[in-house]
Order: sequence, then C-alpha cells, then structure tokens
Amino acid sequence: MGQSWSRWKHRRSADTLRDLVPSKTPGNDTMLPKLDRKTLLSAIESVASYIDKHNSNIIVIAVGGAVNTIHLKSRKATHDVDFYNEYLSATDYELLLKGAQKAAKHNKLLEADWFNNRTVFFIPQDQRQSLSQEAYNQNEVIFQQPGLTVLAAPWYYSFCCKVDRLAGGGITKGRSYDLNDAVDYLARYLHNIQEATVPLATVKDWFQRFSLRWTPNSDGVIDQVNQAYRERYSVGYNLIFKYDIMRYLPSRVRRVYGQYLGHVVKG
Repeated sequence: MGQSWSRWKHRRSADTLRDLVPSKTPGNDTMLPKLDRKTLLSAIESVASYIDKHNSNIIVIAVGGAVNTIHLKSRKATHDVDFYNEYLSATDYELLLKGAQKAAKHNKLLEADWFNNRTVFFIPQDQRQSLSQEAYNQNEVIFQQPGLTVLAAPWYYSFCCKVDRLAGGGITKGRSYDLNDAVDYLARYLHNIQEATVPLATVKDWFQRFSLRWTPNSDGVIDQVNQAYRERYSVGYNLIFKYDIMRYLPSRVRRVYGQYLGHVVKG
C-alpha cells in the first residue's frame, strides 16, 4: 500500500499532526488522568461515530496502554491513546482531531490530548510505513466500529519500546507495569509466529532497525524479562536465548515448542 501525496497534503498533514500531539509529556508536569477500559471504549466509540457521520472510515494503530487496557486486559487503566498510521491523509487527521475533541467535551475525564499521535515522533521516519503495513498484516483488532478501526502495533516493536524504557533509553523513566507489558508483547509475537523463543541477536537487530541504543542496562532488562516469563508461566526455559541454539533443533521440535507456548499464552 503506497501513497503519493501532494506538497499541500504533506503540509496540512504535518500541521494537523502537531495538533494531535499533547502539549506536555505524561510523566512531566501534571499526569494525565487514569482512563479505565469502559471510559476508553466509550470515548473511542464517540470518535468512531463522528467519523462515520462524515462518511469516512479510518484505521489507526495503537501503541502502549490502550492495547493493554482494552485488548490484553492486563491493566486496569491508562493515561491516553497513542496511535500512528503512515497511511493517514490530512482529512483523516482532521476528522480524528475533531472527533477526539467532541468526545472530550462530553467526558470530563478526557483531557484535550487524550487521543494523540505523539508516538510517531519516536518511530524512525524510514520505518513508519513498514510498521504501519506490518500492523495491517498482524491484524490484531482492539476496537472496530463503523468509522474507526484500532489495531495493535506490531508486538515486537512494542516489546522493544518497553525494553528501551526499562533500560533508561526513553524520555520518561520505566514504570511498574513495563516489565509485564514486555513479557505480554513478546509472548504474543512468538505465539503468532509459532515459536517458543527468540535469539538475543534478533532482539538487538530490532533495536538497530528502530534506532534504539543497546546498552549494558538492556542486557539486564532481558534477564528480567526471562525471569518474569519463567515465573508467570512456570516454565524452565528462557524466552530470549543469548545463544540461538533453537535453530539447530529439528523444525518439528520447534513447532512443538511453539504450540506449547500458544497454549500457555492463551491459557
């Protein structure tokens, strides 16, 4: 799926994108309010209804807390809805902005920037289209209603973001839920590709692709992820292997591990 926008559309899209970026970063100054699953769904439904009334249908790709709160149900609440999608047009952005503003007028829990695409600025420009297409291919739908579909970002990308923040690479400090999120994301990714483990070298390749810096702290976070995974699922192996011994096993054995992982993750 490609695009050939005019210069005017690029300029209008950039202007509207700035409108959808919050004026302050969560974690600095005042924290955004806690938005539980019911509040989030009601707010997103309002945005969808607004877009539908304007005879349009838009897809956005969510990153972070909204995915956990709505789809994985691993958190009770989040601060906002972060999204991206390189395929959106200027008109799409304007509809999203106005729909989000309308929802905020009807719910005092929602700040003006509750629905934003701040996250796009942390995605390397040359990766935005591929990460958008990968989310389409992954097709993990967290919300769908006439007017609006919300997909989860590629699990392995979300995993890398969590590891990076836990290692001190983000603009905000790691949070209490980040480790559990990292385990959730990587387990979902491996379930989808029917593998039980991933080599550390592969994770480092992901970091390089997304322009994230690997440090000694990152190695420590990987150890935490492995330990958290073993404790949660009561397994005796590490999710992330420092040495890719799995590739030397017969494909049949690897598939059995992958099927077992799927059983554990899905419960």
